[in-house]
Amino acid sequence: MTEKSFDALMGTAPENLRIIDSMLKARSVLSRHKRIATSISGGSDSDCTMDLLEMVKPANCEIIYVFFDTGLEYAANIRQLDVLEKKYGVKIERRKAQKTVGAACREYGVPFISKDVSGFMSRLQAHGFDWNDSETDATPDKYGRCKSSLDWYFDRRPLSQTGKTKFSIKRLSFLREFVAANPPEFAISDKCCDWAKKRVAHEFDREYNPDLIVTGMRRAEGGRRAGSVKSCFTQGKDNAADNYRPLWYWTDADKAIYKLWRGLRYSDCYEVWALRRTGCCSCPCNSKAEQELAIVEQYEPKLAHAARSIFAATFDYKARYIEYKNQQKIQQRSAKLCQN
Repeated sequence: MTEKSFDALMGTAPENLRIIDSMLKARSVLSRHKRIATSISGGSDSDCTMDLLEMVKPANCEIIYVFFDTGLEYAANIRQLDVLEKKYGVKIERRKAQKTVGAACREYGVPFISKDVSGFMSRLQAHGFDWNDSETDATPDKYGRCKSSLDWYFDRRPLSQTGKTKFSIKRLSFLREFVAANPPEFAISDKCCDWAKKRVAHEFDREYNPDLIVTGMRRAEGGRRAGSVKSCFTQGKDNAADNYRPLWYWTDADKAIYKLWRGLRYSDCYEVWALRRTGCCSCPCNSKAEQELAIVEQYEPKLAHAARSIFAATFDYKARYIEYKNQQKIQQRSAKLCQN
């Protein structure tokens, strides 16, 4: 796109500062890099990212698009990749997982509640932790090198200046009490994403050697990834690629405005099923995984069956935890009423 045509495009943009700023920033960032890699998932943030890049990229700017198949992807999102290729005249490279989500879960264990919780509990399990052990007896000498996980379980990490910390089991009401009363009888792990996506992405980066990596991450998504990022652009260190997140500051309302302006149509996961976000089908780290699974069963029953089979143990354990937590809260309220 020439400067003249870009200026004309800017004149048609909606009066939305975040969208306009993203267009200007994306144009500037792309112009300063030569080897640009962008991960595409078939999800809505991904669609907006590709549209934005293809709309504002300077003349002779080449972008490599890549899709990482975790083995638990929605067929609707995979079909969307074909739509995007045809619409923008691009090629989206497909990369298979080193180990699919299912294979990694069978080998290492399944996620529970979140990646952070899964990581802490996985390390404790690996060291033969007794969930009923006292804080005094649960020493690093007894359980080996898992001090951070022991600190998490016994709430020993100091609070941050904001008075919060993710390094405490107390962030989740009655979880420690539940685990002590109902020790997990299945392996818990956060490694499925590592084997199904992260390692494949690192392998791709080594092969392509980009100087800029673009993703559709948004701050509004929250979660572990968003919590570790401070802005839309991160300069790479020691010759590593820069990282750019053009939608970083966008809200859901901004996305809706952009979608209407650009006439985008997302995959059927959004347009027909009415899901709000997609990723690995019914990942247990998604708080609404089972509600979404009930929807998926209507449209992609084989995928839903696979997800239920892979995550059966953690779905059951989480349901028991929620029931336990609700009972404890009822007892607390009853006790307070009796005191009053």
